[in-house]
Amino acid sequence: MATRNYDILVWGATGFTGSRLVEYLALNAPAGTRVAIGGRNHSKIEAVRAKLAAKHPMAPISLESMDILIGDSQNAQDMHAIASQTRVVASTVGPYSIYGEQLVRACVEEVTDYCDITAEIPWVQDMSRELNDQAVRNNVHIVPLCGFDCIPADLGCLMLAQYSREQIKQPLLHVKGSIVGIRGGVSGGTMATLGNQLGIEAHRLWKRVKAQMSGSSTHRSQPPNGKETNRAIVHYDQTLGRWQGFWVMSIINSMATKWAGRELNYGPGFSYAETMTARNVFMAIAQSLGFAYLAALMFFSATRNLLYMLRAIPRPGEGPSDKFMKSGFFSLHLEAFSETEVFYGKVSGSSDPGYSETIKYLGESALCLAFDRDESFRPGIYPPSVAIGNKLLGRLRNRGCQFEVARKIIPASHDSTKKIQ
Repeated sequence: MATRNYDILVWGATGFTGSRLVEYLALNAPAGTRVAIGGRNHSKIEAVRAKLAAKHPMAPISLESMDILIGDSQNAQDMHAIASQTRVVASTVGPYSIYGEQLVRACVEEVTDYCDITAEIPWVQDMSRELNDQAVRNNVHIVPLCGFDCIPADLGCLMLAQYSREQIKQPLLHVKGSIVGIRGGVSGGTMATLGNQLGIEAHRLWKRVKAQMSGSSTHRSQPPNGKETNRAIVHYDQTLGRWQGFWVMSIINSMATKWAGRELNYGPGFSYAETMTARNVFMAIAQSLGFAYLAALMFFSATRNLLYMLRAIPRPGEGPSDKFMKSGFFSLHLEAFSETEVFYGKVSGSSDPGYSETIKYLGESALCLAFDRDESFRPGIYPPSVAIGNKLLGRLRNRGCQFEVARKIIPASHDSTKKIQ
């Protein structure tokens, strides 16, 4: 790669997540890291930079010295001009199916590594089908899905697959994930992406929801100890002793982990299913219907606009307070099945998963691409576990993220069924 002006460019620096990513890198990147910030409105970016510089005047990476790059996400020439100046782009500009394509194309062609926090799996797969071969030839790493969708499930399954292969000497066949505790907010950008995703992928997503609700999309082989993994979404989990309901990110996480399982050869027919713990069967049904109801409201522009008008959901650029984000948490329980054994994992975070943890995940992904690159990295367009897996896993553990595996059940850091948060 030719000498570049910057190590990392934060694209979308004025957004709710983007501005906090700039702050994270200023406080956590190694001394001397060259960070630039970019977007489409120079004055708004200047205002963000000035606000953060006043808040952190002694930050290890000077905020005042961060250069500003301006461009239109839908203008190919702008994106090429920006991508050619940096070694890594970390993008927070969604919906990515609208605003991400030209930047990804530019990064592939300009030999610039890239990471983002999209959860738009169909768009990612479209980009992979079209650009993966060129990315491999150019030795470029395009790493989507670096947020709460899908780092915990993706790296959690990587951890379990390696344990199964190295300690049990068997392939990993199936992982059952359960969100046993969570507290977090949502930003307007996330809601805008949800609305767009539902609009362009409603039919495909609905088919997958029906498959999961009927239990037909889960692993069908008979695992050890007679445990059945082909469950309907609302069910009683004997291992946890808790009712389970539909989890809104389960479809995305299932698709991402299966993709990674194929690429990394976890095991024949590897599958992943994910649900959310509820206090009782009625709550499990209610939360499942609640997710479906919200999706229906977000699907239609009229009802979506009404929700904005009533302030029921935040507008793009808005999000939870810093105090609320600090009070957040999540805990993901993982039950893994090899050919003859059952073992367990846990992934947890001690702040808002959708924002504080996501910013950490994306920031460390960008730093990993910038400074940790070695022969273990896999060029192309792949989930984090495939592209930069163990290096990123090590970074996140060093930042306090819990990724644990054991033969026995690991107690949850937080259990939302036992205490109302």
